[in-house]
Order: sequence, then structure tokens, then C-alpha cells
Amino acid sequence: MTRALLLFSFLSASVFSFGQSQFYVGLKGGIDGCFYQYNAAATNSYVIGGINSTTKLTSRGPAIPAVLELIYSIGKFRVGYQFEYERILTTAYKYRTYNSSYSISDTTINNPNITQHFFCHNLLIEYELYKHKKFKIVPDLSFGYFHGVSAATEAPYDFSSLNQNRFKIGVAMNFEYQLGQVSIVATPHYGLVPIKSIYDPTQKGYMHFIGLHIGVRIGCIKVQDPGATGATKKKKKKEYVNPEDDDN
Repeated sequence: MTRALLLFSFLSASVFSFGQSQFYVGLKGGIDGCFYQYNAAATNSYVIGGINSTTKLTSRGPAIPAVLELIYSIGKFRVGYQFEYERILTTAYKYRTYNSSYSISDTTINNPNITQHFFCHNLLIEYELYKHKKFKIVPDLSFGYFHGVSAATEAPYDFSSLNQNRFKIGVAMNFEYQLGQVSIVATPHYGLVPIKSIYDPTQKGYMHFIGLHIGVRIGCIKVQDPGATGATKKKKKKEYVNPEDDDN
């Protein structure tokens, strides 16, 4: 968290030095789908007919997101910090155990006590691709690192302590409609989270987030272009001259 804020502060200072135009605060919610696939190492899985096999763990289900954004813009270019939270609602997992010769039937594990909380701190880069009156299309690219916790019954585990990879990448398309200083935003997005075990690098997989975020972005500070101040000077008022004074 501290490193992300320091990076955001540095980028913000750079933005101001090049002539800042706008500062935005954004809040979003919505609905996501979380798709998870993880391959366990052969040494830690079942043995079928005397042959070591590999276990594949998969799950899919909805997630409830909450997103906070702090964004600076420089003309059409924007840079900022994004905090992302996902409450993953999946309570069922499917195990498939297989080897090079054959596979066995899938086994589904249902556990209503599973809770998963996913947090991510992102560096956000955006570009205003299209603008028509009050409507804008703004694609974005995000890079971040994640942490969080998952618990089944009484066995919680920390994403940070078990995962060698802690980075996330994402792409999104913001559709903005501006009403004064407030923009209504709809954002289809996709996020990819590579996962690899610290204790056994052969145990690895991916977590995918895909969904729709809806919210607002509020323009808080608007800095005027210093070069435009000279053009706004008032014209000097013309003095009235009495024609009778010229005759004298």
C-alpha cells in the first residue's frame, strides 16, 4: 500500500510539472466473474495405478467488486492509482485427477464456509480515444500487486504468504458521459492474476476476473493553462472625446 501511494505521488508531481488539466476521484461497483485454475505438482497428488498423477483444481463463480480511483489527466493522457477489492463468492471447487494415460471423473467439493477477499493496488494508465460532445471512450491499462485471504472452515491462508507471483494486469474500456464535473462511467474489464506456489514452483495457475463496473468520476480540481491567461485580458475602455474641445 505504501509503495503504491509513493509511486502515485511521484507520478502526480510529474504531471503537475508538465501542466495538469484535471484531477478525478472515481468510485465504482458492479458484478464480476472469477475463474480459477490451478495445477498441483505430481508429488503432492494422487497415485493412479502406481503412476504419479496431476491434480487440476478449477472453480468459477460471481464476485462483488468495489473500486476507488485517484486520477490525474494531462490533456488526453491520464495516470493514477486504483484500489480494487473483490469479494469472491465461490463456495464450490472441482478436482480433476489425471495422468498421461487417462483421467478419472471430476470431483466437486461444496463448502459454504469458504470466504475469499482479494485486494489489489494498481497503477492506472488511460488515454482519451474518442470524444463527442459529452460522451468519451477511454481505454485503460493497469498493473498492480495483490494480497488477500481465503478461508475454508478453520483453515485460512494468506495469498501473500503462499504465492510467489503477486502481480496483476488488467485491461478495460471506460464509457463516460459527462454531466458538469461528474462523469457516469460504465467499464467492461478483464484482469489476469498469475499464481505460483512459493514452496513448489511447479504448482501454478491463473485467476481471471471479467465483468462490468459502473460508477462515477468526479472532477475535483481544474487547472487553467497558463498560456491562455494572456488571451483573456480585458480590452482597454475607449475614452470619450468631446468634438467641441477640438474647436477650441
